[in-house]
Amino acid sequence: MSKLDELIAELCPDGVEYLPLVELADIGTGSSNTNEEVENGKYPFFVRSQEVRTKNDYEFDEEAIITAGDGVGVGKVFHYINGKYALHQRAYRIHFTSNKIMPMFFLHYMKSTFYQYIMKAAVNSSVTSLRRPMLNKYPVPVPPLLVQCEIVRILDNFTELTAELTAELTAE
Repeated sequence: MSKLDELIAELCPDGVEYLPLVELADIGTGSSNTNEEVENGKYPFFVRSQEVRTKNDYEFDEEAIITAGDGVGVGKVFHYINGKYALHQRAYRIHFTSNKIMPMFFLHYMKSTFYQYIMKAAVNSSVTSLRRPMLNKYPVPVPPLLVQCEIVRILDNFTELTAELTAELTAE
């Protein structure tokens, strides 16, 4: 039996509670436009892509998860930040206000489930769009913090090993 199995058996034998994201976090968008980007700026500037840009001013100073609000990145773009940053007006920030959830646990969970959730609920016109009520209702499992820590440890280790293997294979 693994350490994770032992923790689950001991701390949550009857399963875990799911809460809507809005009960765990402050959710909002930025106010910056893409054209405000500056080369070699002082602060990270998150837009709606995997590429992190820069600006010389910031809007937030916090720990948060960032995701795209519309376009091809909806359900696919995720960033973690702890510090000062600027945010595009169509990107969402999720800043946890509850001590029941670890941001890194949520990031791993979101990466694995959010795309499917959004595709069921997204608004589609010329581009797929994410709306705040969809984020508010997003169901989040809230296992005990010790379980979250062990899941994060395992997934971070797996991510690191995968990156090393990919780098080795690319070099060959």
